[in-house]
Amino acid sequence: MKKLTLIPIAFTTFFLMQIALPTQSVAQITCSTDIFGNTRCVDRDSGNSSTTSTDIFGNDNTTFSDGSTMQCRTDIFGNYVCN
Repeated sequence: MKKLTLIPIAFTTFFLMQIALPTQSVAQITCSTDIFGNTRCVDRDSGNSSTTSTDIFGNDNTTFSDGSTMQCRTDIFGNYVCN
């Protein structure tokens, strides 16, 4: 009977530890969304940034602070594809 009691306690303890202890942190990156739905993210450490907007076709267009761009869309299979 003691083993049956210890199993739920061990599982609960493990679960709570997974929630309480983060595995990674990216707190230096902050993002905000304006009234037009554009999202701007800035890395406070490096100063790099990106701005993402959605066009009329539903594609996400991202421009990075170094001038490079990326376009993403969801294909017919539900995959989010970027190029």
